[in-house]
Amino acid sequence: MIFDFVLFGCPLVLGICLAAHAIREGDSRFWMAAFSYFAYCTFYLAGGREVILYIACMFIGARSLF
Repeated sequence: MIFDFVLFGCPLVLGICLAAHAIREGDSRFWMAAFSYFAYCTFYLAGGREVILYIACMFIGARSLF
């Protein structure tokens, strides 16, 4: 599903790229951003997907009222 690709796949790839950059350059400032992406991906897998889908459906439904 495109929803999973955009909201899970892209942050996962960005987190991996930031972690690889932090290791390669030896720069610790990229670790916080990489950890944040990994934390978001964990939230998404632990049930955040349904929360995000419900919010998206709510906005779509509210838009059809106006």
